[in-house]
Formats: sequence, structure tokens, C-alpha cells
Amino acid sequence: MKKYLVIAGLVIGLCIGVSGSAYCQENSVAKVQVITEIGTLVNAKDYNEALEKCNSAMKQYPDDYELYYWKGAIESDLGEHELAIKDLDKAIELKPDMSSLYVMRGISKSYLNDNDGAMSDLNHAIKLDPKDSSAYSMRACVKISLGDLKGANEDLEIANKLFDESVK
Repeated sequence: MKKYLVIAGLVIGLCIGVSGSAYCQENSVAKVQVITEIGTLVNAKDYNEALEKCNSAMKQYPDDYELYYWKGAIESDLGEHELAIKDLDKAIELKPDMSSLYVMRGISKSYLNDNDGAMSDLNHAIKLDPKDSSAYSMRACVKISLGDLKGANEDLEIANKLFDESVK
């Protein structure tokens, strides 16, 4: 959640600094507020209201990858992995260089026993961000289900090391 708030703050700052227009400032602040509200609802496990907010916000901001990410994450939490993948596909279309999108889609694919698809997404996430500990952790889970315990252990060691470095 903190990562998304930081990103949202940077978007607002960039928008204000580049254009200085009142519309851009107002529009960005409103979008950040909606995304923050969605995150708060998800943290409170109020998935239905969070989905409603996502759907409503998508009408106003149809090209915002974060909304598709949140909707996909919520659908994944609800066990609606096919729907989650569709929304995450759209998020990736809008923001193809964001590793966390591939991690989330890989998680949904693994729930559907699409281990090849999950591995592909997780490998791509690691390629985009080699310091993403969650990508290594999730790839370890997929490797376990494939019977690759040695590879899973290696990924978990990397994930632990990266996590430890991130909290220092």
C-alpha cells in the first residue's frame, strides 16, 4: 500500500510541476483519493465496496493501470482468477514495465494451475525488477508445485536476502 501512495504522490507532483493547470491538479488529487480509498477498503477486506469503487473510477479514469491492478487483486482474493487475469492483462497493457502487475497475474495463473504461464510472468517480473522479493517468493511456490524443491529453495533464499536488505 505504501508503494502505491508514494507513486500516487509522485504523479501528483509531476502533474503539478509540469503543467501547473488547476484541472490537472484537481484530477490527480481526486484520482489519488479514489485509489487510496480502494486500498483502505481492501485492507479492511470490504471487497464488494472496493470493487464498486474500482468500477466507478474506471469510468472516469479508463486508462489508469492502478485501478485495473486493484480490481484484479480484489478478484484474485475473491477466487475469481479468470476475471483477475483479464483486468491484470489490461493493467499490463497500460503499464508493461511494472513488475508487481506480472507478480499478481502470475499468482492468479498459479491458482488456475497454469504453472507455465505463472512461471513466465514471474520470470518477467524478476527481469523487470531483480530486487522484487515477492516475485522470487511466488516463483518458489510455483517451483514447489512443479516438484523443483532445489530451485524453490534458491528462490526463497534470494527473496529472504532481498527482503532483509529492503528493511535496513
